[in-house]
Amino acid sequence: MSSPSAQKNKTAAHPPVSQRFPLSRRLRKKAEFQRVYEEGTRLGSALFAVFCRRLGTEADARVGFAVPRSLGNAVVRNRTKRRLREAVRRHWQDLAGGLEVVIHARRNVVTADWPTLEAELVRLFRAAVKRTDANNSAL
Repeated sequence: MSSPSAQKNKTAAHPPVSQRFPLSRRLRKKAEFQRVYEEGTRLGSALFAVFCRRLGTEADARVGFAVPRSLGNAVVRNRTKRRLREAVRRHWQDLAGGLEVVIHARRNVVTADWPTLEAELVRLFRAAVKRTDANNSAL
């Protein structure tokens, strides 16, 4: 049995439940990723490519992560996914409801510092919202 102080430190590492990035907001199936790739719009940067697709409803936005094996071993890929998930969690409000987004990591994301990664993600989220809104109003 662990001490109360150990348990206190253990729970302090996680964000409050209201700020977590739940599985219900993630794209997880291959078919979901394929639909976004085929029907969505592509935006790019040096760190990652973002594919976004507007849904007909105003449901919560959903995000998926694609980190190819060419980025490195499993440790590097998992660290990259954790960093991307945290950046998305912190800037969830910049993503409008009704969007499906796939973030496809590129090699430069591995060595990018945190402020650069965050700023680039926010920029692409805002561009994705504008682009998909423009596409919907044109229909």
